[in-house]
Amino acid sequence: MSETLVTTETPARDARASLLHSLVAQSPALIAIRGNDGTYLYANEAFAQILHIPAESLPGRHEDDVLRTAGAPRVLRIGNGASAEVTHSEEEAIVGLRSRRFLITRFPLRAGDGEIIAAGMIATETGARTGTIANPAEYAEARHAELLHALEQMERLAYTDRLTGAWNRRHLEDAALLEMSRAERHGHSVSLLVLDVDHFKEINDQLGHAVGDYVLVELVRCIRSDIRRADTVTRWGGEEFVVLAPDTALREAEQLAQKLCARVAEAQLSSARPVTISVGVAEYHSSEGFEHWLARADRAMYRAKDSGRNRVVSDPYSAFASDGTRLGSSPVELVWRDSYRSGNARVDHQHRQLFEHANRLLHAVISHAPRAEVLEAMEVLVEDITAHFAEEERLHDAIGYPARVAHAAEHEHLLAQATRLFERARQDTELPIAEVFQFLAYDIVAQHLVGADRQYFPYLETPPASAAR
Repeated sequence: MSETLVTTETPARDARASLLHSLVAQSPALIAIRGNDGTYLYANEAFAQILHIPAESLPGRHEDDVLRTAGAPRVLRIGNGASAEVTHSEEEAIVGLRSRRFLITRFPLRAGDGEIIAAGMIATETGARTGTIANPAEYAEARHAELLHALEQMERLAYTDRLTGAWNRRHLEDAALLEMSRAERHGHSVSLLVLDVDHFKEINDQLGHAVGDYVLVELVRCIRSDIRRADTVTRWGGEEFVVLAPDTALREAEQLAQKLCARVAEAQLSSARPVTISVGVAEYHSSEGFEHWLARADRAMYRAKDSGRNRVVSDPYSAFASDGTRLGSSPVELVWRDSYRSGNARVDHQHRQLFEHANRLLHAVISHAPRAEVLEAMEVLVEDITAHFAEEERLHDAIGYPARVAHAAEHEHLLAQATRLFERARQDTELPIAEVFQFLAYDIVAQHLVGADRQYFPYLETPPASAAR
């Protein structure tokens, strides 16, 4: 069960939830939900009729007051909203002037973070008029089980993409918030993988939407065969999917992403043409919102596409060092990975140095170091970025990199903005230091170095001797 029955605006947003609402409202079973404060949140018509009270008047009224006023038996009490158990029982009560028996299921309802927010009850009468049915009790039990199954199926549909059977956005958001809460409370790692089918528009245009749909269905099946039971796959939209990997640090998530990328390329999801995926990976770090976390993974996925597709690119923020140990000095760092190597010793040395200096600035910001210390770390990073950009442009000229003019123009734009922000930080005590760090350490060091720079790496296969010294 979930909050589906409690949220009154859900039926208007989701046709499948509307079907669930109709099923519950019209069911002959008695169905009611009450909050932890004891007030009713929902009651269907059958429940209201046995109390001789209009259904629309029940929400907001306390269960004790209603049952006492109606002279109703305690058998119809929903129970303790804090109970974490689903219970099934057969109970007898005097309703009106006769004895009636009910099969009763009581269950908790949980919010996205797992907290119990309400309790529900489904009661099916076993002694109701059943015509020529040989065994009314067995008949009622079967109908009761069918109702529970229907509710479970409708809830599953409300969380599932109809085409692929993957989770939908709503379910991912609920599950991600729960994992983020676990990460904050217990220090568990958790990562997101954003996967996008390469050249999917061409598949639809050239082979037809039926083939495109088939590819998406087979893709989900392929992904599910290689992820753990704790991992989940969501169709985020179109040909974009998200894998939520609990208890998985960045390094492990990268390995999973590489495995999925290779598996899809080998699987021949379409006999008409090869199908590959590009994957972006991001590990959750403390206190960020879900949207920001997902955006980091999404940007990494687009860097994978920009650098040639059919590959994995990771956002470099991590709470774990490259050897898998949790970082103690800071809740998160820019972590250098072997996958960031260019093959040119000089370029790799400079990139690693920029990571180190960016982390020095990050530590100063997080530890609330004196402003002078933060500004010094900032100045060193700006000087390093300036020197690296100049040397990189000379290297581009030496190797004949075709996009060197555009790359140099991007350098000029980034440096101008970095210099402007640094000067403001030195003069304006009101300027948030975190804003400057975000640009210097993340937009330039993480995004540009791990993203745009990868595009010239193939031209470094035979680096000139002068560049390697």
